[in-house]
Amino acid sequence: MQALKDWALGFVHQYGLAGLFGVAFIESSFFPVPPDVLVVALLLAPDAPSPFLVATICTFGSVLGAGFGWIVGAYGGYPLLHKMFKEEKVQAVERLYNRYGVYTILIAAFTPIPYKVFTIASGVFRFNILTMMGVSVIGRGARFFAVASLVHWFGDAVIKQFDRALLVGTVLFLLGAGAYVYYRTRYSRVKRLERQLIQNESTGE
Repeated sequence: MQALKDWALGFVHQYGLAGLFGVAFIESSFFPVPPDVLVVALLLAPDAPSPFLVATICTFGSVLGAGFGWIVGAYGGYPLLHKMFKEEKVQAVERLYNRYGVYTILIAAFTPIPYKVFTIASGVFRFNILTMMGVSVIGRGARFFAVASLVHWFGDAVIKQFDRALLVGTVLFLLGAGAYVYYRTRYSRVKRLERQLIQNESTGE
């Protein structure tokens, strides 16, 4: 991992924003080094570009890479799953993914959870690619713009607190997402009960 990190940093220092775009692209499907490290390195350089430009290019590369990860999953992932797991387990996971896929992708896009796992899973279960990429724009954009803004405002002081800040942000994001999912689930149940009561009254039951 350290060797890969050193290579990625050297690549970005050599190729600048184009290098950041390339690393962000491949990280969304198979590369293990998160692009946040490269965003920080670029913004701390003496001739640093604007944080807005860095975050935008990183988001754009990452979202396009998510599309590539979807293709990898769609055309190579499903047979592998069937070799590893029984059919009923694969179908059970697929049902869960289709039901909660948007929330899952959003959480993975923003948090330190390996994003590539979910871009490939989206393809495996044929989750709508446009929906996945749209949600990825929100999650990845929020993450990279937050990182770029923190580095721009606080400089290298943010590096010492980066892991802690990311952890706190992740916890708050998960709590918010959990509250929203709970609210939506409860709201849906209430609506179903109301419809059932209205139907029963109309049929005289």
